[in-house]
Amino acid sequence: MGNKSKRKAALHISFAEFHRWVRSSRLIILGVILIFIHIQVILPLKECALLMGTAVSIPEAFVALGNSGLLVMVVPVLFLVLVADFPQKGGVDIFYQIRCSKKVWICGQILFAVEAALSVVLFLAVSSMAMVCGSGVWRTSFSRAVMQYTTVFPERSRDYVVQLLPENIYHQMTLGTATLHTALFIFLHFLLLSLILLLSALCGKKYIGVFIDGFLLVFGAVACEVRMGLMWLLPMAHTIPWVHFETYLKKEVFPIKGSYLYLLGWCAVLSALCLLASGKYQAGEE
Repeated sequence: MGNKSKRKAALHISFAEFHRWVRSSRLIILGVILIFIHIQVILPLKECALLMGTAVSIPEAFVALGNSGLLVMVVPVLFLVLVADFPQKGGVDIFYQIRCSKKVWICGQILFAVEAALSVVLFLAVSSMAMVCGSGVWRTSFSRAVMQYTTVFPERSRDYVVQLLPENIYHQMTLGTATLHTALFIFLHFLLLSLILLLSALCGKKYIGVFIDGFLLVFGAVACEVRMGLMWLLPMAHTIPWVHFETYLKKEVFPIKGSYLYLLGWCAVLSALCLLASGKYQAGEE
């Protein structure tokens, strides 16, 4: 099989896997995610807009989602539930593995992980922005409602909306930049978690992958909450834009570029390890 045929086969496998995934009953989890977003992000932003008497910026809803202390742990957990049976290793997949070679099948699974992660990120972005439309307007800068909230209401400095969009965000970057970082960080985090599942499944120890993902999420969230120095050893801290900056000074606590290198580096290493694991992997084995 030539290189062009291998690429086509890998794409076909990824599309077949994606098509099967979008028809899965597991996608009901997306409804659960919407409930969390509405309670944890949309309601606080709407209250902020009501109290300030001015609209919030629509993209602020997605940025708030990616900076919420609770949602940065809950959403990846729900994503893992969505891809809990990844990779499929029975039925027609055995035929793919035998007919196209195991490495091509693994490449197809890696591409599916990319597609699944990208799809969920797009869903989160579109749904969060759509839900805040009634109290927001489309603009590319942070709203006065968010930036001046604690100035107008100093007694409300501990309100949840202040935690969703802290000063570390709007003092350090534009709304467009914050939106881009949020989307890319969430995508890379989802991809990393998926590749851990894939590698552990190829090694015949999928439960270890589930345990590792769970540990990274829970311990990472705790480390970020108490601002432990070792939090930068874990993926979680690298996926939250605001923790990279000081509150007022335009100074990075940890460089954004370093977080991209960290996440991309681990995704590349895990992908390479998945391909290396093809030598020991047996089609159809759990």
